[in-house]
Amino acid sequence: MVFMVVSFVDGQENSAISIDDRGLAYGDGCFTTALVTDGEVMMRTQHINRLVQQSQQLGLPKFDLALLTETLDKISAGIELAIVKVMITCGSGGRGYSRLGAEQAKVIVSLHDYPKFYPQWQQHGIDVGVSEQKLGINPMLAGLKHLNRLEQVLLRAELDKRLEDDLVVSDINGHVIECCSANVFWLKSGLWYTPLLTTSGVAGLMREKILLNNTHIQQGDFPLSSLDNIDAMFISNAILGIVPVRRFNGQQLDISLVNSMQKQCVNIEN
Repeated sequence: MVFMVVSFVDGQENSAISIDDRGLAYGDGCFTTALVTDGEVMMRTQHINRLVQQSQQLGLPKFDLALLTETLDKISAGIELAIVKVMITCGSGGRGYSRLGAEQAKVIVSLHDYPKFYPQWQQHGIDVGVSEQKLGINPMLAGLKHLNRLEQVLLRAELDKRLEDDLVVSDINGHVIECCSANVFWLKSGLWYTPLLTTSGVAGLMREKILLNNTHIQQGDFPLSSLDNIDAMFISNAILGIVPVRRFNGQQLDISLVNSMQKQCVNIEN
């Protein structure tokens, strides 16, 4: 089903915000992106908790939790398959970088089409390369899904010019961090690995679920060379679930080694 983007601002159907909103001016806020299936927001509690926790970490004004819950119910009702995005901005007020005077957070909820090619990715896998760009080191914001996403915009601009489906990105110290909009896991010599994300990157909700259910996965700061001669790889986020990588940087990988993780993912999405 194809539909136009539907959006709500502070509980009212609207597509406009003030030009002095701090989310627009400074990326002062956070967001989350969730899958809607059969009228339900998947991993709803986790997404709401993420917004609350990230808002607290960023020192944003409190937002109306009841209003957000009501809006999610309204926007997802009767929807078979879609993506819902929730942004919490610091709202309007303050002068320059100062937040003094910004006392009411803005809650923006929008509904978007689910990409038609995602099921094919999930079943047949994707091709992943290595980005020529590097992420900066920023421990203040590491792990958070904040609204300052210019690095990801530049990474996506690079990907749009390449033949691969996604790119592995490292930081300026050469440590593997993530893909353009997903976390990354790989299998080598019988062990699964994923980056620790203490200095850069986004700690995704699906990543969190996978780690909780697979305590044997090794987390750490791994150089890009750690991805040489791997056996399998997958990427993950709350929309895609788990997507196997069939080819990484020209090397053919065994997507069957990801099957058990995918089956587990189906059971933990709620």
